[in-house]
Amino acid sequence: MALRLSRLRALRAWVPVSMNVRLLMTNVTIQPLIEHANAIPNIAAWFYEEWREIYGEETRASVQQRIETWLTRNQIPTALAAVVEGQVIGTVALKESELQFPYSPWLAGLFVIPPLRRKGVGALLVSAAECEAASLGIKRLYLYTPNSLAFYESLGWLLVERCQLPSGSVAVMSKRLQPNHAIHSIRA
Repeated sequence: MALRLSRLRALRAWVPVSMNVRLLMTNVTIQPLIEHANAIPNIAAWFYEEWREIYGEETRASVQQRIETWLTRNQIPTALAAVVEGQVIGTVALKESELQFPYSPWLAGLFVIPPLRRKGVGALLVSAAECEAASLGIKRLYLYTPNSLAFYESLGWLLVERCQLPSGSVAVMSKRLQPNHAIHSIRA
């Protein structure tokens, strides 16, 4: 419990104290992560703490190196950031492959700092990633999740299969992208 509380305190420290959560959604912008490369060490720390059991023997430094490969535009891999008042509060990525799964490409790295979860930021990031993927000509995306099946189903994702990983059971999901997703592309 102490580890969890200290992690939440560290994450909260990244959110400006003056931020009014009720006004959050009017102030969130989705931007290419490459525009916030200075935030990568913090993002790597968030990921490492959130998904440590999935990373297994990996180090925080190797997680950071992987995230740095997402610093591109208009291609895969790439990543997007949810930003409020200049601060990154969440991320999502598009990747070619994921673990041992045979499907491609993937929506991955969806993360919103805990104090701002369940406020619509995650859904906004997923929608933006879908738009970006459609603008790149991608017709179907995949993802896996250990515990957010209902969230993704609410966004139109469908269960493909359940798999057992060393860290536990996950649901593999997919979504067929419509060409009109690209109309709302967020390319810079």
